[in-house]
Amino acid sequence: MNKKTIIGALALFFVGAIGGNFLVKSIKQPPEPSQETQSLIGSPLPEFSLVALDGVRENIKQWQGKVQIINFWATWCPPCKREIPVLIELQTEYAARGLQVIGIALDKREPVSEFADEAGINYPILLGSSAVEISEQLGNDMGILPYTVIVDQVGNISYVKYGEADRITLEEKIKLLL
Repeated sequence: MNKKTIIGALALFFVGAIGGNFLVKSIKQPPEPSQETQSLIGSPLPEFSLVALDGVRENIKQWQGKVQIINFWATWCPPCKREIPVLIELQTEYAARGLQVIGIALDKREPVSEFADEAGINYPILLGSSAVEISEQLGNDMGILPYTVIVDQVGNISYVKYGEADRITLEEKIKLLL
């Protein structure tokens, strides 16, 4: 068995262990969101709560009134890791204007905590066994990471993105809402 096969098998095992049948697809060009996912645009963000890295359960509704970038990611996902510096920059630059980035990790607490410290993540990171179901509920019907949802100040979903999001697109979307 070669190294790539072993790493791939371990990755699939790990994803299965934390997410049931949730499969992270590694593709060069993510598809456009499906018709069903697009139909979520304009609908209210469902209420949910997850545990933050500090162990406190956080309810998503606490950030209503702010534009939210909700980003589903994992430490073992290269595009997720590439995207995080952009999210850190956006949080720094737009927090005073009403932006809140929220990371939801589909991963174990220890590697997430270590990565968050190393990367200097300046926004809340949530995790928990229901993170996969929440991702699916928010339109990630293809199981792709990273997956990003932007929510307006009223609490309605305004944008969804499969795969790595670039700064220009994210900034364009949030500026329309701030």
